Amino acid sequence: MNQDGNVGQIDQLTGLRAFLALWVVTRHLFHPFENGAFIDFGTRFALFDKGYLGVDGFFILSGFILAYNYANDRPIDYRAFIGARFARVYPVHFVTLLGAIALVFMKQFVLHKHIIGTEQNTYPALAANVVLLNAWSFKFVTGWNDVAWSVSAEWFAYVFFPLFVALAPARNRLLAGVLLIVPAGALAILEWRSANALSLPGGLARLIPEFYAGVLLFRLRRGWQFATLPRVLGLAAVGIIALGIVVQRDTLTVIGLGFLIFALSSDADLVAPLMAFRPVVYLGEISYCLYMVQRFPMEGLSLARKASAALAASPSIQLVALLATLFLVSHWTHRFIELPGRMWLRRLLAAQHVQPPAEASHASSSVGGVVRKQGEGAAG
Repeated sequence: MNQDGNVGQIDQLTGLRAFLALWVVTRHLFHPFENGAFIDFGTRFALFDKGYLGVDGFFILSGFILAYNYANDRPIDYRAFIGARFARVYPVHFVTLLGAIALVFMKQFVLHKHIIGTEQNTYPALAANVVLLNAWSFKFVTGWNDVAWSVSAEWFAYVFFPLFVALAPARNRLLAGVLLIVPAGALAILEWRSANALSLPGGLARLIPEFYAGVLLFRLRRGWQFATLPRVLGLAAVGIIALGIVVQRDTLTVIGLGFLIFALSSDADLVAPLMAFRPVVYLGEISYCLYMVQRFPMEGLSLARKASAALAASPSIQLVALLATLFLVSHWTHRFIELPGRMWLRRLLAAQHVQPPAEASHASSSVGGVVRKQGEGAAG
């Protein structure tokens, strides 16, 4: 933030989005689910097994960035805020949901697999997906475009954003720091009561404490006037994340992610140059698309493996082909759906006297260049 109080973009937090999105992807690629790993190298990767925690990192980052952009001693224009958030997330959500519907219908009516009506591939669940209410509960959500549950959860955070802000002390740094015990404790209880750590509790169970933690971290950072932090704080946060993975304590890993976000709000952090490297920043800018389209290249690879025995026998070639396809699809989705869709919705809302604040043409969940607005979260 500059001395005039204008918010900008922190490039290293944009870059962090890329790592968080790719971490989620590695979970879906390498974790041995019921039918085995999607790409099987014959070994387990503890880091990749915990890739679902990338979503938790997005939730914290979303709270931090939204507070950074909209809770800076200025009244929140709620109509403009909610219009901007809707324009930010809905175009990609809607298009990928259409793609998911096409895949489900193809499997049901062409491949004759009975999947409609099973799990949450139901028509009521589809309707909930369309209106972004599918994850407004405290249970695990799947079905249709399953990764979109986090978009619905983020929408809850957007709708109730003023409440999150009201519950985060704006002037008392000590109280803001102490209140971080609340979300950490809630996650610890959630993990303790779950047989699958934090991998299956979905919906609001993870969103509420983590988004609130992000808002509190911003309040704490703001209380220090965004002063330079110790340069090793980011490395220490990475150490906490690694320790949580090794000892299999998801709450500890999430705490490390919060510390990493806090540390990367300082340009001087030792980890910042890696995250602010331009190619990494661009991957962060398209990370929402990368997260949302990931299932489609996987479906394509599944068909290709059935057609080519050589491809099926080479996990390395599969990985390279899938990642290349994923990056290309994400790039074009960002360019031809996310950006124009956002601009169109903003114009439509402006015509209806709902005036979203100007956002970057490549809004991302970060903060840094002094003139660009931020996006946020797994859902953008």
